[in-house]
Amino acid sequence: MRYYVPSDNDVVKSLRKIFSTYRVIQSQHELQSLVKKDLTSKKLSAGVSGGRIRSIVLRERIADIEIRTREGDPRKSLTRCPVCKEQLRRVKNQTIWGGEVTIEFRCFKCGYWTGKKKRVPTRYVFHSRNKKMK
Repeated sequence: MRYYVPSDNDVVKSLRKIFSTYRVIQSQHELQSLVKKDLTSKKLSAGVSGGRIRSIVLRERIADIEIRTREGDPRKSLTRCPVCKEQLRRVKNQTIWGGEVTIEFRCFKCGYWTGKKKRVPTRYVFHSRNKKMK
């Protein structure tokens, strides 16, 4: 069996087909398996990574993503979002003495956020945006 990398359009079509059938997909790995199964034929095996699928879901707004996290190393600073690679923005608060302090970092594209205790993504749960379900 030969291996190929599907185009973004093929992946989008496959994702739309999958989310018309499934309301919730419990992990990125499960979604990746469903996409690969849908795109693989008898002669060609599709190769698409979970990260690529996640970024296409975010870019095309095919589904909502729930990000489950664990506590990570507080010494490691984040400048880019670990979910979608966008620049994280500082959310600041004013102190009683008139200064400013950063209270959290937030990604306005995908909804990821972290505070003093760094949050590391461990699982992505995908929720269909389709209103009509079978």
